Amino acid sequence: MIQIDYKDADNLSSALDNLYYIITLLRSPDGCPWDRIQTNKTATESLIDESYEYLDGVIKGNVDSEREEIGDIMINVFMNLRLHEEQKDFEPYEAINEVCRKLIRRHPHVFSNAKADTAEGVLTLWNEVKEKVEGHKEKSNDFFEHIPSTLPPLETSYEIQKKLKKVGFDWSDVSGVLDKVKEELGEVQSAMETGDNDQLEMEIGDLLFSVVNLSRFMKIRPNVALHRCNEKIKSRFQKLFDLATIKGIPLDKDHVDEMNELWDEIKKGEKDA
Repeated sequence: MIQIDYKDADNLSSALDNLYYIITLLRSPDGCPWDRIQTNKTATESLIDESYEYLDGVIKGNVDSEREEIGDIMINVFMNLRLHEEQKDFEPYEAINEVCRKLIRRHPHVFSNAKADTAEGVLTLWNEVKEKVEGHKEKSNDFFEHIPSTLPPLETSYEIQKKLKKVGFDWSDVSGVLDKVKEELGEVQSAMETGDNDQLEMEIGDLLFSVVNLSRFMKIRPNVALHRCNEKIKSRFQKLFDLATIKGIPLDKDHVDEMNELWDEIKKGEKDA
C-alpha cells in the first residue's frame, strides 16, 4: 500500500502537479497492475475515447460531464508523458516547452508585428511560419505524407480534401459540391441496377467522399456531425423501445407500421419541445 497525503489544489499549477504525481505512483512497482501495463498506444486509444465522451458533454451542454471527461483526457495525456519519461525519450517539460515556443512562433500577429484580422489570415500566417521559419515545407514525393495512416476513413477523407484545398483544387462554391453529391447518388442508383456489388461498393465510397466534401465546405466536421446523428438515433430508438414495451408492441418486422407510428410520435415530441 502507498501512503498519500492528498489535498485538493486551489491553483492550476498545483493541480497538475498532483495529477502527475498520482500517475507516477500508479505506474510505480507498488502501484496499480492495470496502470503499469499501459502503453503509449493504449493510453492514446483511451484518449480518443475520452475525447468523444467530452464532446458528448459539450453537445449536451452538460458542464458536470465536461468537467469530469476533460479530467479523464488529462489522465491519458499525463499517462503518455509519464511513459515517455520512463522510456527516457524526453522529459514532460520538454514537450510542453516545445509547444509553448511553437504557439508563440506561429502567432506573430499576437506576439510580434505581423497582421492577421481574420481566421483565414491566421491560418495563412501559421502555414507561412511552418514553411519559411520552421522549414516544414513538403520535401517528400508523397503529397499525402502527413496524413496519419491510423485515421479512420471518414477523417482521412476530410484530411485529403483539406490538402487538396491548400493547392486550390477545390470547388468555387457550394452549388458544385451539391451537384457532385447528386451525381454520385445517381451513380450509386445505376450500380444498384447492374447488380455489380464491387462497382456498387466503389460508388457508395464516392458518395460518402462527396458528402464529406460538402461537410468540409460548410465548415462542419463530418465525424462530429455523424456522431451527433448516431446519438440522436440511439436516443430516439430507446424512447421507441420504452414506448413499445409499455404498449406491448413486439419489435419485429411484423410490427414495423406500429414502430413507424411511434417513431413519428417521438420526432413530433422533439420538435414540439
